[in-house]
Amino acid sequence: MDIFLLLAAFALVSLISSLSGRVAKQRLKVVNATLSQAGHQLTHYELAYLAGGPRRAVNTALAVLATAGAVRVSRGAQVSPVYGATTSSEPLEQAVLDAVAMRPGHRAADVRKLLESSPALLALEARLRHGGLLIPEGAQSVARRRLETLRLAAWGALGFEIALPVLAIAGVAGKDFAFVGALMFGGFSVIVGFSGYHKEKRRLRNLVSGEGRRVLDSARRYHPRGHGDTSTLALAVAMPVALYGLTELDDRDLCDGLSAGDPHSDCGGSCGSHSDSGSSTFGDGGYGGGDFGGSSSDGGGGSSGSSCGGGGGGSSCGSSS
Repeated sequence: MDIFLLLAAFALVSLISSLSGRVAKQRLKVVNATLSQAGHQLTHYELAYLAGGPRRAVNTALAVLATAGAVRVSRGAQVSPVYGATTSSEPLEQAVLDAVAMRPGHRAADVRKLLESSPALLALEARLRHGGLLIPEGAQSVARRRLETLRLAAWGALGFEIALPVLAIAGVAGKDFAFVGALMFGGFSVIVGFSGYHKEKRRLRNLVSGEGRRVLDSARRYHPRGHGDTSTLALAVAMPVALYGLTELDDRDLCDGLSAGDPHSDCGGSCGSHSDSGSSTFGDGGYGGGDFGGSSSDGGGGSSGSSCGGGGGGSSCGSSS
């Protein structure tokens, strides 16, 4: 009996390893699919969405508008409109201005929540999907079905591992050294199964395609962290925040104010130390390439011919004289 249990444990390890590999293979097949051969000239808001999803895009707009003087962020982290500020030709900036005007004095987290389904954000997402930079909706359905099979196999392995000592107590097994091997390999299959399931589940959250990651890497090489160009608002504020988050703001008070109430804030250290368990997790998801998928090799190697990262043009907002 013990030798059959050992063989069963071996089979479980083999099955679970195979299932995990099939999930990864299907996931990478979709991620690395070439959906567009065109060059990519992305705005800073498109890069922000690619780097950090809807939250990063809204944070970038808030940072630009606050720096331009179109909105005011108080020490209490309240965002208010500035009287006399002009409208913006940039849809996302105008959506933020409208949201702030609708709920003056609310925090940035409330503004982000209010803009969850705004046409401006949906248009950003649609353009990135059309350009092949985000994975098409439903493209990972096969990988998700395989992931569910892996989950069931992991639970089956756990049931097998629990049954082993029960069989030993009943006197049916445990009379041979092979039983120890069955316990060890059974436990190993449980560990491999659940760790593989959670790893692939996390990686499947990544909505950025391989092409999207290459474009994002290209933009970050063109605009390295800490080397902001102060000649325009877009280069001084929008691009650094879009690519790297609110930590790139020179104004620490503004960074703290915009990150207040956001447990997933871009900010680190003293900036962004605020927490609010009741705040929205809007925008939390698989963006930014390797942040949700392990190493950059997941998205396919090689350099990109993309000439992205221009994103010219500062905000058209500001206080009118």
